[in-house]
Amino acid sequence: MEEVVRMFLVLAHLGALMAAAAAVAFGDYALLGRRRIDGVLLGKASHAVAWALAGLWLSGLAIIGVDTGFAWAAILAKPKLMAKLTVVLLLTANGFYLHRVVLPSLLDPSRAARPLAHVAARAARAGAFSAAGWSVAVFLGVARPLAPLLGYAGFMALFALAVAAALVLAWRLVHPPLYRRLKAERAAPHVVLPTEAAVGPMAGGLPPTSAAA
Repeated sequence: MEEVVRMFLVLAHLGALMAAAAAVAFGDYALLGRRRIDGVLLGKASHAVAWALAGLWLSGLAIIGVDTGFAWAAILAKPKLMAKLTVVLLLTANGFYLHRVVLPSLLDPSRAARPLAHVAARAARAGAFSAAGWSVAVFLGVARPLAPLLGYAGFMALFALAVAAALVLAWRLVHPPLYRRLKAERAAPHVVLPTEAAVGPMAGGLPPTSAAA
């Protein structure tokens, strides 16, 4: 019976990962995939990432409970598990930062307190961290054979490399077009009509990151 319960928990965990990946993709599309920033879609994608993170935590903690009984010695003896907990903690912190700091500036750049170049850079960095973090979280889900070879330090080194690569790509490929879009939004703010909000592409859709959790 325990194995059956664990199987369904793993399926729920994978579902949360897939939902998060889809939400991050929709968020990127809302920022860069249209002529103007789609605030409705961006907001829905942010909430979707938040729900996916909650699902990831709940299902992940349940799996840990089944596997270890929440015994600290058993948890600390699993380097892959420790790495995944670290990555998800960082994703959660990044998600709060995105939701509280980055998203309001993107949704209404005309009221941003800082220069738009800074707003764009901040969003690009947070989004890059989110994309790298979710990618590494997915990788850790299938990396059990590498645990004896890499250990916790090795997994975290891979995470650091993934974040560094994502930051470089975001600075070169995301920051310039996002900065241009924010300038256009400030010059001619886009007003979302009630009917547009009701029939947006994410209406009734998914449950944030990133700039990115």
